[in-house]
Amino acid sequence: MKKSLLMLAGAFMAFTSMAQQRNIMQIHRVDGTTEERYVDEIDRITFHAEGEAPPQDTEAIDMGLSVKWANCNVDASRPEQSGGFYAWGETETKDVYNNTTYKYYNLEWQTIQRIGTDISGTQYDVARRKLGGEWRMPTHEEWQELVLNCDWQWTSRNGVNGYLVTADNGNSIFLPAAGRLYHDGSANANGYENLGGFYWTSTLAEDDGVNYLAYRMNFGDTWYGQSASYDAPELGFTIRPVQGSLSDVDPEPEPGPMDMVDLGLNVKWASHNVMAAKASEPGYYYAWGVTKKQSMYGDGAYKYKDVETGEFENLGEDISGTKYDVAHVRWGNGWRLPTKADFEELLEKCTFVWGMKEGKNGYTVTGPNGNSIFLPVCGYMGTEGLMCADPYDNMGLPLTSHYMSANPKPRSSQPNSVEHSAYTLRITKHQKGEPSIKCDDTFKSIGISVRPVHD
Repeated sequence: MKKSLLMLAGAFMAFTSMAQQRNIMQIHRVDGTTEERYVDEIDRITFHAEGEAPPQDTEAIDMGLSVKWANCNVDASRPEQSGGFYAWGETETKDVYNNTTYKYYNLEWQTIQRIGTDISGTQYDVARRKLGGEWRMPTHEEWQELVLNCDWQWTSRNGVNGYLVTADNGNSIFLPAAGRLYHDGSANANGYENLGGFYWTSTLAEDDGVNYLAYRMNFGDTWYGQSASYDAPELGFTIRPVQGSLSDVDPEPEPGPMDMVDLGLNVKWASHNVMAAKASEPGYYYAWGVTKKQSMYGDGAYKYKDVETGEFENLGEDISGTKYDVAHVRWGNGWRLPTKADFEELLEKCTFVWGMKEGKNGYTVTGPNGNSIFLPVCGYMGTEGLMCADPYDNMGLPLTSHYMSANPKPRSSQPNSVEHSAYTLRITKHQKGEPSIKCDDTFKSIGISVRPVHD
């Protein structure tokens, strides 16, 4: 049995932290002798049973592919160990694996809560949660890359069957045939141990609007890597982590040129929204800090909300020009999200005329120098899909739109917490009222439009 005693060394260091000299740990043996070691030379202390190899850190193996692969599964200390079994999107092991225990299954409605089309690197990623850093679940494409570009040989390691996967550069990993866990009422929940391997990918496979299936990587002694293999998310599979950047940029090229308009202000404004071909189009909708479009929006699908604590991750007081800035990531070359101050300057120094352009409602914004841009009313993406995009829909909602800023809204009541909303430029038109445009705020997790600026 292995135990990590990181806290032991830390306790000794904390106890003597006020001293100027180097701290010493004294080890007293049962035979009456002692041994001394400098505390600052000790990284950690571990124990393991006699005859067992000491536990290893998770290592990143370069297979010559787009990502590096871990040498062992999540919760395993050696390559042949199965590690923990996890339902898709869950970050803790449990005793029973079926739909009644699945965290995102609604028993009353018999539906599964949506948590995203790809959970790699998100709050639902057990590899990221357990290992931290750049570790994450592999996507379906990354598993297929491993299948297509490496040699797979069925073998045994320390009595455990599995595949030795060898890359062209000579490096290899071992994938144990750990089976999978599913409790259907029978006594034996794992009928495939040492016979087959079942590994979750991070990628959603099918979604019928009620329930969904996720891609898996599975194998037996004579076959492996079926490209269209998927399963129910409540099953308990093992996880083999990867390291490597996960592109947040949608593969589609921008449909229109990145034209900038000089309004006579401190920044130049884009002529159209991100992923719009012209000024009257809404473009794509993005959650705050997220740089790719999503299949659904709202707190349940938001990348930067912790599902366990309900807290929102702090991305900084200004994400303009950072990796969280969709305008900067997609357009580059000096483009960025406007700040709250940029919105306030636009409102203070420009004139706004309500009207239509190519059949779309919105404001023509004219700067002090006479140049102008058009801001269409685009609606927003909530958990129900596109909302308020057309005037006075059947719910009686106003015509409205939000444009993203780089600044979150401070949370005055709880200074150590992060607010769930960010500043936006908001356009509203009620049925019987005049249109208005102002600096406001809205939820970070909904999808809104982005109009970039350039310094």
